[in-house]
Amino acid sequence: MSSMVNPPASSYDAWRFLDLSLPSVAENLALEEALAHSTCSTSFLPTLRLWTNPPAVVVGRFQNVNSEVDVDLCLRKEVAIARRFTGGGAVFHDEGNLNVTIVTRRSERNHVTEFQRNGSSMILKLLDSLRLQGTFVSSNSVHVGGKKIAGGAAAVGRDFVLWHASILVSTNTDLLSELLAPSRRNEESKFIRSRWHPVTTLVAALGKPVSVEEVKNQLKVATESSFGVGLSSGVLQDDEKERMILLHEGKYSTEQWNLCGIHRE
Repeated sequence: MSSMVNPPASSYDAWRFLDLSLPSVAENLALEEALAHSTCSTSFLPTLRLWTNPPAVVVGRFQNVNSEVDVDLCLRKEVAIARRFTGGGAVFHDEGNLNVTIVTRRSERNHVTEFQRNGSSMILKLLDSLRLQGTFVSSNSVHVGGKKIAGGAAAVGRDFVLWHASILVSTNTDLLSELLAPSRRNEESKFIRSRWHPVTTLVAALGKPVSVEEVKNQLKVATESSFGVGLSSGVLQDDEKERMILLHEGKYSTEQWNLCGIHRE
């Protein structure tokens, strides 16, 4: 297993831990962006958030939906289509998929590529605790037995660095493959294309049941070890709630944001 070499610079020994899933994919993604902007607050603490979504396909900020997603099948299966504010490729979320988010203030030493590698190192430690051999695949994936089990994406702003990843615990991989079938097409595009890899889940790799709650507990330990911090359960601040509501209503719940091509705000 690869070990983390240079942890992100931070003057904080304690991080806020949020075990917080909202009812819809639009609300969950709005909260991600709200957390990024919370770094401007004087009361900010680096934050680890663990969360799940109802069934949804989430495309990267710079992707074309029709090139990545079987839109008709999503409609028939009642699977939402949403767009996040970070880059990267399309992913499928359901209740068997655990999402992990780390957000901290930006510093000159906190380069996004290093941050992605450190986040992936945390997932490798999680896998090691489950007695699985994981491999980091540049630039944002972790594989087990040659198959993708987790993938991440990041965003960098003037004041923040946010990295989030999806870990396939017991995800319906058959449905995943069907919904993301267009992403396997080899076609030229001005948009960012997904890099297709065969996928597996923790349940399949372990050959036995494992719950999302079990993985959450192991991931908290891996985070504390990887980043040299303690986690303290926290809550959303009022300004974070207000920003999330505004982002949800004006952006993440709209077809203009979710379905209409590329966004470079």
